[in-house]
Amino acid sequence: MDGMGEPAPRTERLLAIIELQNAIAGAGMNGDEVMRFVVERVTGLTKSAGAVCELVEGDDDVVTRAATGSAKPQLGTRRSQKSSAAGKAVAQRKPFREENGGGIFVPLLHGEYSVGALGALGSEAGAFTDEDIETLKLLAPIVSIALHRTRSYPQPRRDNTHDALTGLLNRRAFEERVEVELARRTRYGQSFSLAVLDLDGFNTANDRFGEAAGDELLRSIATIMNTHTRVMDASFRLGGDEFAILMPGTALEGAKTFTERCRQYVNDARLCDGTVTASFGVVEALENETYAQLTERAEGALKDDKRARKPHA
Repeated sequence: MDGMGEPAPRTERLLAIIELQNAIAGAGMNGDEVMRFVVERVTGLTKSAGAVCELVEGDDDVVTRAATGSAKPQLGTRRSQKSSAAGKAVAQRKPFREENGGGIFVPLLHGEYSVGALGALGSEAGAFTDEDIETLKLLAPIVSIALHRTRSYPQPRRDNTHDALTGLLNRRAFEERVEVELARRTRYGQSFSLAVLDLDGFNTANDRFGEAAGDELLRSIATIMNTHTRVMDASFRLGGDEFAILMPGTALEGAKTFTERCRQYVNDARLCDGTVTASFGVVEALENETYAQLTERAEGALKDDKRARKPHA
């Protein structure tokens, strides 16, 4: 391996990209998961401090839909194409290097459309090289092709496994994914945990602040889940204010630690003036357990959590 601040040799980078493609194919990731997975790998391959994937939304904007490292606070940020480096890569349909050397961006191209940009920010070596740009150019089609499976250009759309409001996977996808993980549990002994999440005070807040505020709150929950889960995890909106997180390879104690952090993230966000909080039901799958048994235990754990957190007179 290279020392810090030195870009990986070309052969090593190519092998890493091939391994990345194999991992994506093996995990059956959707477009959003691929986007996040690739962005997480950009920092290691280019020795950058941060990385982003920005997508075209509307006529003139780009929105940061995946971010890691120093760029993580940018997640969800909307910018004009004309004023952003990513937007310039999109408009020019070719790599764009910021004048101060702080970032490089390559367009995400699919057919005639330029649908976004993949970027690396803050080179640890002091400046990005042409090899870094070539690395992004190799990674960009992986994202573009994956996004094309669930989006129709030029306007984005959701397929029948995603929730239209939040972009999370929906109940249908949840049921299918749980069955897959249960089969893996039975065949290979691979553990996984399930967390179900319910928002306390949501209905009251929705009535008080209005449906638009309620929709924005649900999108905020989705952002929190996407930001803090791992690439191998899967986040779902089951309906209404019910959500779930599937955590392959995670035992019960690790899952509980993670959900407590998520609870704090929700509290820190002070959704609808802090009137909405989250309850969690967390379970680890048992050997030969069925979908119905697993979800029933998770719902029971959720009820226990609600009771434990309910103020007593």
